Amino acid sequence: MEASEKKALVNRLRRAEGQVRGLEQMIETERAAKEILTQLAAAREALKKVGLAVLEEEIRNFEAIEAKEERVRAEELMALVRQITKG
Repeated sequence: MEASEKKALVNRLRRAEGQVRGLEQMIETERAAKEILTQLAAAREALKKVGLAVLEEEIRNFEAIEAKEERVRAEELMALVRQITKG
């Protein structure tokens, strides 16, 4: 993984960490359920994006993927994973 990609993932994780801290505070101060659920969805989405980026990097680095055709299949697999994890 390139340094810039790693830095982007770390930044994304830090934002998610801040969102979780914000959720703690929202619950402690008894904020409206709608606000809490919105923030929770945002934190969950941030973590999902990190997971997908890590998975994508793993697939790209998979040693068995050498031929161009196999790389195309890996990209199709990633598209499928993104579609499945939308919910």
